[in-house]
Amino acid sequence: MACELTTGFTLACLEGIGGVKEVLIGNYNDFTSGIAYGGTDGEVDALPTATIYRYVPFRNSGSYIETVNKNLETGTLSFSQEVKWTFGKLNQEKRNEFLNVAKAKMIVFIRTNDDQILLVGAGEGAQLTAGTVQSGAQKADLMGYQVTVTAEELSPAVHLEPYNPATEVPFGNFALITVSPAY
Repeated sequence: MACELTTGFTLACLEGIGGVKEVLIGNYNDFTSGIAYGGTDGEVDALPTATIYRYVPFRNSGSYIETVNKNLETGTLSFSQEVKWTFGKLNQEKRNEFLNVAKAKMIVFIRTNDDQILLVGAGEGAQLTAGTVQSGAQKADLMGYQVTVTAEELSPAVHLEPYNPATEVPFGNFALITVSPAY
């Protein structure tokens, strides 16, 4: 039966680090086919030919939260995947891209501070659900954009096949992906 437990976990070494280092976004239609999931672990082993756009948030301003939504009365289970990040400096180019993100149906890749990459919105896509453009009241206040993108999925986000940060750039092990701006 597919919903039986298969393994347990012991307490691991305390060496993790939280936060989002980068958010990379692709057009959902470019990923409707061509994603290959690996053997027994389910990691993403292959991605289709596509360009993904890299957004580097302010330090300690990017986050990823996945919430399990289970209803015992109706027998439903889903996963809400939420990505938030902040980037600064108001200008026309960023305004135009903020508008594009607001309108788009997207695939989102999250690169965490410990260099894991997760795929968000693989089934249904992700969309902007909240955002602000602000210039604050004080000189030290944010002048920039805050973005929240949400996906509602039937299963949790999946990890991409790991890359070696000492010798490879992110997505270097996915030959068909172009990252813009490049590393």
